[in-house]
Amino acid sequence: MTVEITYTAICRNNQLFIFDGLSEGESQTGRRLHEDVTDFANSIGRYNYCTRYVVKSRITLVAHLKAIESECKAGVLLPALHFECHGDEEKGLWLAASNEYIPWPDLAALIAPVNAATRNNVSVFLATCHGFKLWESVNLKSPCPFNFLIAPNQEIEAGAIQDSLLPFYKEVVSTGELSKALTHLDGRFKRFVAGEWFHTTIASYYINNYGAKARQEIMEQMIDNAVAKAGYSNRNLVRATRVKAKTLLKDPRQFYQTLEKLFFHGQSHLPYADIKRFIDAEKASK
Repeated sequence: MTVEITYTAICRNNQLFIFDGLSEGESQTGRRLHEDVTDFANSIGRYNYCTRYVVKSRITLVAHLKAIESECKAGVLLPALHFECHGDEEKGLWLAASNEYIPWPDLAALIAPVNAATRNNVSVFLATCHGFKLWESVNLKSPCPFNFLIAPNQEIEAGAIQDSLLPFYKEVVSTGELSKALTHLDGRFKRFVAGEWFHTTIASYYINNYGAKARQEIMEQMIDNAVAKAGYSNRNLVRATRVKAKTLLKDPRQFYQTLEKLFFHGQSHLPYADIKRFIDAEKASK
């Protein structure tokens, strides 16, 4: 009998923010998307659903994200973040007005506090060349910077994907069914779902890499994270964290539960027993 990991991905949102970093001389696809989504949302009674920010620089993008984070902390906002910009595979997201590149890891770090404030309820959509590079900033041992990421993994021509965006957002606004909305998208888009990635990755880790060397690397990472968070060097802190890390690494269940809560901002999604059944079945089949 085949054993599978079953995980139901849920991401709620009640407002869409469009970050428009295109130049004034280009086709204003961000403005058009804002107008079209707003018209549709208003027609079904979802007023003020869509907001567009013209992003002139990294500083203004940071300011907008900080304001959104503050609203999320108040418990009233669950945002979807849409980036209408150019992108470079190596350099990152490009803001035309200031001629600035925001490296993909930096962009993930800017979004992460918003996701933390929503307890992992941020969707990110990049209508950007090579935008799917953003997922590479996800780390098993750190809180996830977003719940969903939808983006191209290649170069795309300006405006080439616009016709699929409105049907996608209409589905999201009216039904909230992301899986159904994805069927409207251009085939060049790829999807990253935090829960799917985490549970697949950690199962693979247990099956292939749960040796002494790997455990030592994780322990050192946990110590580094604790010291960095404290903001200063503290021998007692390092000693206490080392003891805690050793305890966690000896117990696969406790290790899994600790990483799961860290990754999902304090939440648990899938019991360890489900993961263990899958791991045992995979090991037995080898």
